Amino acid sequence: MLELHHWEPNTFFLKPLIALKEKEAPFTSRYFDATKFEQFAAGFPRNTESSLHLEREGPLLVHDGTIISSSFFMLEYIAEALPGADLNPGQAWEHYRARAWGQFLGLQLGALVSALGCAKYLAPVLKKKDHEALKSHIAVIEPQERRAAWSAVIDGSYDDKTLATMHERLKFPVKRVEEALAKTPWLTGPAYSIADIDAFAMLNVLPDLAPDVVSDKATPRVLDFLKRMRERRAVKDALALSKTGKPQEAFVPGAEPSRWG
Repeated sequence: MLELHHWEPNTFFLKPLIALKEKEAPFTSRYFDATKFEQFAAGFPRNTESSLHLEREGPLLVHDGTIISSSFFMLEYIAEALPGADLNPGQAWEHYRARAWGQFLGLQLGALVSALGCAKYLAPVLKKKDHEALKSHIAVIEPQERRAAWSAVIDGSYDDKTLATMHERLKFPVKRVEEALAKTPWLTGPAYSIADIDAFAMLNVLPDLAPDVVSDKATPRVLDFLKRMRERRAVKDALALSKTGKPQEAFVPGAEPSRWG
């Protein structure tokens, strides 16, 4: 049995949905609303890894009772474990490049995209909730880093100076993607792979969150890549699983900054 516990098809939650649609793999969708803290309810699947991995609030894949967490690992698992389209084409070098891109973008984009999205979309949603009830929900979240990430959204940690710094830090990873796409149509070479799914899920929201960084003038190849990705049937089908109709506004403080600086 294959189950995917997920929220709106955006950022980390979007990645496994696209991969499963590319594979045309039958799965049971277990939708939850992260802003209502349904991921902390009794009965929600969890293990040590799902509690400690850097994405925190991200999706969980459950395959025959085994829990797989962390969205890039999930992509690798789907690519290897399920029949269907080859999402890891090429040989050892291409596979290495896919993993290298996953690590690089996870560390360089994950925390920034989450924080910018939370500042623009999640913070206003949480401000409409009862403050004391919200604080009581957050107070029992474990581990401490996960609790602190939620507290940062409601405590005004995302001031203008902090947001400006985040925009500046985005330029380096986005430039790397732009340069790579000048050499090959896809990130690992001539063939589409999980690296492209991974990158798309994080880059797709940047024309909205950081139009100063991702634009026709600054990153024409990135925008062309996003357009080509959106034209894929699997991407359309994954995005169609939205229940709000606004998946691009769904963010959680799920990505922890790199512990290595």
